[in-house]
Amino acid sequence: MIPGIMGSELVDAASGRVLWGINDPRWYVKAWLSGTGLSPLHLTPDEREGTIGRVRPSRLLRAPAYAPVLRGIEPYARLVAAVRGCMADPGAVLEFPYDWRLPVAVNARLLAAAAERHLEAWRAADPRNRQAQLVLVAHSMGGLLAWHFTALLGGSALVRSTVTLGTPFFGSVKAALILGTGVGGPLPLPKGRLRALAATLPGLYDLLPRYRCVDEGTTARRLTAGDVGSLGGDDELAAASSAWHEHLAAAPRAAPDARVQLVGDRQRTLQSLTLRDGVPRGHAVTCRPAADGSIERVDLSGDETVYAEAAALPGVQALPLPQSHSGLCNAEEVAMTVRRVLLGLDRGPWLAPSGGVGLRLPDLVVAGEAFEVAVDYCDSPVGVRCTVEDAATGRVVDRPLLAQRDGVVRASAVLGRPGLYRLGVKTRGFDAVTQLVLAGPAAHTDRGADSGRE
Repeated sequence: MIPGIMGSELVDAASGRVLWGINDPRWYVKAWLSGTGLSPLHLTPDEREGTIGRVRPSRLLRAPAYAPVLRGIEPYARLVAAVRGCMADPGAVLEFPYDWRLPVAVNARLLAAAAERHLEAWRAADPRNRQAQLVLVAHSMGGLLAWHFTALLGGSALVRSTVTLGTPFFGSVKAALILGTGVGGPLPLPKGRLRALAATLPGLYDLLPRYRCVDEGTTARRLTAGDVGSLGGDDELAAASSAWHEHLAAAPRAAPDARVQLVGDRQRTLQSLTLRDGVPRGHAVTCRPAADGSIERVDLSGDETVYAEAAALPGVQALPLPQSHSGLCNAEEVAMTVRRVLLGLDRGPWLAPSGGVGLRLPDLVVAGEAFEVAVDYCDSPVGVRCTVEDAATGRVVDRPLLAQRDGVVRASAVLGRPGLYRLGVKTRGFDAVTQLVLAGPAAHTDRGADSGRE
């Protein structure tokens, strides 16, 4: 079980103090809006040169976490429990937390060592296990670790199947927007804190878009290391990441029947960007070649973080699911698919390219002030339910009333106290589409954290 970026709890190796993954939503309110709790997560010069160990991954997230732009990060307990529940021996399941700040290649080597030890121990424990192979279940960035392991480190000989959930194989526009400082003055506080942290993290550069995402009007091109430097990022880290991606893309791929790709769908997703005077702006359309030699702009949707085509390697049909990026690891349809892969069963007809809804809301709101929740791909509020939960306890705190206004099904919601909340929209036939949102005190909350998009 391999989590995504920010999906592992990190601790200070010397003191054992938790640096990320704290089970208290108030910590995220303070860290992103007023405190200094993020400072220990910045990569040091020694860590950048390869001296690691100051920060240690301890376990997969056990409570929801939050980062602006990336939105919330859901814990993996529900998916892990679903996998363990279908195993004859729960010891067959290994959780692999990792320091997501570091390059994917570094973490992939650690994954290879851990996976090989796990498989060797399992085979040695019982003669009936001697032919056992691995199944990798990976969310988001975790799928890049799995790809590197199987393609470059000999893992394909040990792995029966790899299941990826919203993995940005070709990157995410959001990664570029996170690094964008712009020239129009200081960034809103939460986004500024995220950029300051992300600019030091090689792992974030490994998530930059690798397809033709820069819209130049009549043509589109790839993002370059120079572009990243002009945005305020580190062009050396960007160049190193680009070289790694090229090496990985050139490696042989696993057989199609060894890969299962679940991709989020129907959520408004940034797919391209424009650059004006060093300021990036994201757009919810993909640039494609047109018959006349120009480009056409098409909305291909996604999971709100990774657009659908970027979450799938060629050669294998992706299985779409109307769900957000963080919601994928908690969706019952995902758990069902993973269980059937583990048991060698048909994956079932329930994942189809039609049906389901999208959920749109800010990622940061002011506690006590109303904000709008919009439901896409929905013609009527009949049969659609909206709930608001306290993310820490799961307790339902509100059920906003959905109504159709100006052709869009929407609701007005208010989060009464600062904290982290989970909003969900449930329709017939699918698990609820969910998003996490942070409510901050009025004195510190600048909703410009959700800027940079169109």
